[in-house]
Amino acid sequence: MASSVVIHSDSGTYSTLFAKTAGIIACLAPEAEIVDASQGFERGNIRQISAYLFTSVPFWPDGTVFLSLAGEGDPVAVRLASGSYIISPNNGTATMCAKSFGAESVRFIDTEKFGGDEWALVRCAAALASGESFDDIGRLAEEGETVYYDLSVSMIGDGYAEGEVSMLLMTFGNITFSIGTDEFENTGIRTGDAVRVTFTRNGSIEWQADMTYQPSFGYVPEGAPVVFNGSSGYMDIGLNKKNFIKRCIPQILDADDPGEFKVRIEKIGGKQ
Repeated sequence: MASSVVIHSDSGTYSTLFAKTAGIIACLAPEAEIVDASQGFERGNIRQISAYLFTSVPFWPDGTVFLSLAGEGDPVAVRLASGSYIISPNNGTATMCAKSFGAESVRFIDTEKFGGDEWALVRCAAALASGESFDDIGRLAEEGETVYYDLSVSMIGDGYAEGEVSMLLMTFGNITFSIGTDEFENTGIRTGDAVRVTFTRNGSIEWQADMTYQPSFGYVPEGAPVVFNGSSGYMDIGLNKKNFIKRCIPQILDADDPGEFKVRIEKIGGKQ
């Protein structure tokens, strides 16, 4: 049975890229399920796409092929420890999945074998979905050849956690931090506790406010900030029914890398 091919890109919803990609796969792997994940990612925002993969890959069966058509770089295929694949340009797209789930192997796709043109990685995705051996798609990547962006290691202590911005959730205006929800429990901060959240950049405070740590938005007044456990498995911050990014820290939208913004969450009081 053929695997699913989950396709996403930054081409925009009015582009014909998905239709062309789906057509190629349908011709070469007619039994594969072709899924339109999203074609509306911000142009060239590799961190955003990497975070999207991190949050979605675990929900798909092992062996699923995730095809990422965004950014520049030589085509690579990353086989995760789960047996699923990420096919993308070698530009950091697989960073969060590789670091969190484990990259079992990485191969540079032999583009000549798959047509020698800009659709080579698409044909490779079709081949893997049809059962072609991963060992036959191209040479193994040597150590240091695979591009991964830096992921800050969070610091956890008694009553505090430190990390960086890992994802901007533009639909609702929330921000996801590089602080896992499981490790956040080790701070001793509990639901309802008062916390102070500080954003810094190059050592300077960009934004700071006091709030509470709650299960979700509805536990605070409309427009109030709240820290909560994000659905991605990482800590989030947002405003109830308002856009946190635009209202509180719009300067982050001008940063080349949102990871430049560091965050500290510290307990300042018990339940409110």
